[in-house]
Amino acid sequence: MFSPNPEAKQSVHGSRHRLELSPYAVELDAADGGRIVELSLDGRNALATQADSPLAYGVSFWPSPQSDWNWPPPPELDRLPWTSRPEPHAISLESGVNAALGLAASVRVAFERENACVRIDYTLENRGASSRRVAPWQNVRVRPGGLTFYAARSGALPPSTLEPELRDGVAWLLHDPETMLENRKSFADGAEGFLAHVEKGLLFVASWDDVPRELQAPGEAEIELYVDKTTRFVEIEAQGPYEAIAPGGSLVWTVRHSLERLAAGVTVEVGSESLVEAARAVAKRARGAARD
Repeated sequence: MFSPNPEAKQSVHGSRHRLELSPYAVELDAADGGRIVELSLDGRNALATQADSPLAYGVSFWPSPQSDWNWPPPPELDRLPWTSRPEPHAISLESGVNAALGLAASVRVAFERENACVRIDYTLENRGASSRRVAPWQNVRVRPGGLTFYAARSGALPPSTLEPELRDGVAWLLHDPETMLENRKSFADGAEGFLAHVEKGLLFVASWDDVPRELQAPGEAEIELYVDKTTRFVEIEAQGPYEAIAPGGSLVWTVRHSLERLAAGVTVEVGSESLVEAARAVAKRARGAARD
């Protein structure tokens, strides 16, 4: 099992479980679907909070495809309390079982030893009586007004109603709350296993092992973006491979979250080569940690 950074300081305040490795912090709320509610650098939270967006905030974990459960998401994974499993220098939480799907989830969050990134290991376990095919799905909510981008193999896929601008193999979505007044969503096949977002000079990068199109869940995609007509939040989402889980079996999917301040000279605009290179450098460091 991955060994977390022993310098990370852990604390618990009610249902909130927190890890700090100065100047970084990550916090999960066990009482609220085990979601990540803070990912911060020097106290700046990169995530949309409940104060920003009362109904959609933080980072949630769902099973994919959505067609298996329609809406709302399975409450045992999305909203109901998760159970804490004490562990030094890491946060480990486990959901209840959703009877309709026969699925339970768990999450283990820790700082890497050789990198400031946060490693997130998600597990989906089949507690049902028959095999089930499923993909892991991470939904990150950010505040509107930022710039999201990722390397893409093509433009938006059906049934997209939102089309990020594709330039030189990179897709861009500039969030403009004054114009994004309808619910819209895009589906895309990522090319390099990263999804980046920048807001007010703070760069967030999620990275994972790239998922070929043929291994993505039906009706879904490796990278999905959603803008909401309330203009309170934007969802930047990643999905892992669609796999069969036998009864009693499980799958594990690892995502790494990194934060850094942009260096002087990096331009924040659609098509910025310096911004793409900054995100690629962050993702490369996370992949390096994955190999150690």
